[in-house]
Amino acid sequence: MFVVTLLLLLLLVVTFSFMEDEPPLTRGIVFASVVFILTCMSGLRPIGIDKDSWQYYAYYLGNFDDMVEYSFILISDIVRATFSDVRGVFLIYALIAIPLKCYVFTKLSDEVFLLLGVYMSNFLILHDMTQIRVGAAMAFIFLGFYYLTQGRRWPCFFLILIATAFHVSAILMLAILFFRNVELRPWHRIVLALIPFLALTSVFFDVNVSTLIPIEFIQSKLEVYEDLKDKGLVDVEKINIFNAAIMLKIAVYYFLLWKYDVVKQHCPYLTLLLKIFALSYVCLGVFNFLAVLACRINELFGFVEILMVPLIIHAISPKYVARALILIYVVGIFFLNVMYADLLKF
Repeated sequence: MFVVTLLLLLLLVVTFSFMEDEPPLTRGIVFASVVFILTCMSGLRPIGIDKDSWQYYAYYLGNFDDMVEYSFILISDIVRATFSDVRGVFLIYALIAIPLKCYVFTKLSDEVFLLLGVYMSNFLILHDMTQIRVGAAMAFIFLGFYYLTQGRRWPCFFLILIATAFHVSAILMLAILFFRNVELRPWHRIVLALIPFLALTSVFFDVNVSTLIPIEFIQSKLEVYEDLKDKGLVDVEKINIFNAAIMLKIAVYYFLLWKYDVVKQHCPYLTLLLKIFALSYVCLGVFNFLAVLACRINELFGFVEILMVPLIIHAISPKYVARALILIYVVGIFFLNVMYADLLKF
């Protein structure tokens, strides 16, 4: 019932995006209501309906290692002293993550219902209902990205630091501070077109690009990993580059790169989106020797998917055709996450 309810809500959100003539007040009430429902669903979901809730329950009871951030320990302590229910932890993380992300959506686009639909089909499930620490971190990264689109790097920098308090992997997002939101020249577009192709080629042929990184610390870690792999002590599962989700996201990326001049008129920060998306595939190629790590980093930078997919409405006419394609996209990704990746259980 939980998954069916979420799917119906997703369909409602994307369908409402077709109603462009609705008064702003009506749209605002509907948007706020959906955000409230999503926050409650995420925070009060049954334990075990997602992949990580039982693990978080163990953390809540104090069975954690050194990799759990102090913020989680602090929140757990507060909840144990008040609610005495692990779902209090889930609710606090949901209250931090979901409203803040959705607020940023309203700052970055007028197509908030399309953004909300893309978010619900993937990152809501992947982060805010599964990897909740990452979900909270990504809320601050989204806000930081908003400041970056305005050329304000210092607020972005400090928000990324705040994000690391919720998940240490957020420190990798400092890389986006080096990107400039300037007009792409033809040769820039060629480079951006080649990056995902070369990254996926390195994955397909199992090329370990990470061995070329001239940093002693990284090389020593790789040697430890190779030794563990030879002993059969680590997962050697390969990345499936022909995964339907990867193919769909790549298709959107290349379409926007092709229609760059048209879409840029409606999205002044399109250059940043394309560069960050390309970086996500650089990471997929560089860290392909460890599938779990590569996919996690790819997903971290892949947050720009939420902002990229709705942009196709500016490149396809009439717009209702583009909205219909986005509806198909979000439903397809939703079912891949639920049926194939098994992120939520019926």
